[in-house]
Amino acid sequence: MKTEIAANYKRKVASRYLPIGPDQITNKVLESENYFVSQKYDGHLYLLYFDGKKSILKNHSGTEIKNLTFLDEFSKKVGISDKLIFAGELYASNGNKRTRSFDVTAALKSNPDSLRFAVFDILEIDGKKPELNLKELHDKLNKIIPKSIDGVHVVNGVWVESRKEIETYFNELVNENNSEGIVIKAFDGPIYKVKPYITLDAVIIGYSEGDDSRAGMIKELLLGLMTSENEYRILTELGNGFSIEERKHWLAVLKKEIVESEYIEVSGDNLAFNMVKPERVVELSCTDLITQNTKGQINKMTLKYDNKVGYTATAKKPMVSIFSPVFVKNREDKKANIEDAGMTQITRLIELDSDSNVDSKNNYALSKIIRREVYVKESKGNKMVRKFVAWKTNKEHSKEYPSYVLYFTDYSPSRADKLKTSLRVSNTEENILNYMKLEIEENIKKGWDKY
Repeated sequence: MKTEIAANYKRKVASRYLPIGPDQITNKVLESENYFVSQKYDGHLYLLYFDGKKSILKNHSGTEIKNLTFLDEFSKKVGISDKLIFAGELYASNGNKRTRSFDVTAALKSNPDSLRFAVFDILEIDGKKPELNLKELHDKLNKIIPKSIDGVHVVNGVWVESRKEIETYFNELVNENNSEGIVIKAFDGPIYKVKPYITLDAVIIGYSEGDDSRAGMIKELLLGLMTSENEYRILTELGNGFSIEERKHWLAVLKKEIVESEYIEVSGDNLAFNMVKPERVVELSCTDLITQNTKGQINKMTLKYDNKVGYTATAKKPMVSIFSPVFVKNREDKKANIEDAGMTQITRLIELDSDSNVDSKNNYALSKIIRREVYVKESKGNKMVRKFVAWKTNKEHSKEYPSYVLYFTDYSPSRADKLKTSLRVSNTEENILNYMKLEIEENIKKGWDKY
């Protein structure tokens, strides 16, 4: 039960925070009478449970921490007999020196007394969620948590009245004192997190081509980071920051480097990427990296590359999602290797979840086709095809796939848009076959012959 509460809260938190860059504070943050601006701690999200006598910490993956000195101190000094659930960030403290999220893992093993817990939310008091506005929440936290407790405290922050003051606080805390970033909360508004821009060097592994006004140019690059020799994990799609000349240049260059791939990565516009030799490196910037979204851990495909066969997929493994990626420049001085474009660029900033529980492609059961129908129609020498395929994925346990899928393919060589497809999913075989029956009735009329 505790793990479920923590997991649900982490998903909720992941969907609430809007990452922005330092230069966007004055134009992206909504106007408000006042703001609470707090320090962003580079640690791990945990929930603190107090049952009236003892305290423990628990996170979304089920990790439970009991034997920390500050937990015993909190239990003795909290001065309240009600059961409590607080949300906060467990972080490693090392005086004025900057610590990272991965320092928490090391501190738990070798230096637990360096750990601190910064509380920023109340989930329950005696089994009930308190209805508090922003000011009331922080007043309540400061009332409950004694300042004499060394390891548990309310997040450090200030109340300000203008976005200009937020900029000043950011400069003092981040630029001058090397903190990770700030969190901005406004009454009845979104929550923003502001961190310095992050730059990464990544390998180009594919591209999609533009159309209409961007015909003859790249639309997006597909980027990966090297995990081991000839192995790349997909990082992001990159479509912003290119000049017209750069878009034309990249298409001319990459068209000559297309290779085979058994794996197809599709863009947000449903365009399949052309896969290319993993030889070129570019620099990009972004506002934030996250490892969790509303569905849980973020996993992305890892690809093996071979000069003879091209790319093959191995498994989905833990990775980050990137906010607002922007192309910076071509890195001709960098090579597609672990040193220049490897995963350590991510892991030095943020701790990835273990991939021990991530299903390998090789461990998945094969899908099973339960019904397939193909229809053909000839007109003026052109052959049109409409195909309906329903299958059971046998992969629903992974939470990456639905139970049943219906895929409709409509091909007409005389049409400007020659290939059209649609997809429907369901949790039951009965529903997916009913969907298929309706699609056939709607799309197969006079003149179509069953193949």
